[in-house]
Amino acid sequence: MKIKIIKNVEKYNDQIVVSFTSEFGGGKARWNGENPIEGREYFVELEIPDTVEWRKDVTKSKSVKEQYCIKSDGNSTIIVCEVETLFEYGCCDFRIGSSIVTLDIEGEPYPKGTFVEISSQNLILYDIDL
Repeated sequence: MKIKIIKNVEKYNDQIVVSFTSEFGGGKARWNGENPIEGREYFVELEIPDTVEWRKDVTKSKSVKEQYCIKSDGNSTIIVCEVETLFEYGCCDFRIGSSIVTLDIEGEPYPKGTFVEISSQNLILYDIDL
């Protein structure tokens, strides 16, 4: 996913927390890679290292329109995305535009194609600009 760094906000456990924007909106996340430059665009992979739970951390989207979105809600970043692929062993792929995010997940899943909101205070961006 292509993002633009708005601001290096703070340091948290030796990682920089950044505010960012993308074609889907923006939020805050920890940055993994060389220190990012404010105002520069990067290609990143999104990760939520925690195991999340259906209907708690991942809920049906409340949006009337089915569209991808990233937004801030206090200390959390919310990603509105689509259930792409369900795996038997507790993982699920979620689509946001042309990007796929794979999460470890527990509970009773929503069907493929459902738009959901993933809320996390532990979003990490990995710089994949090589």
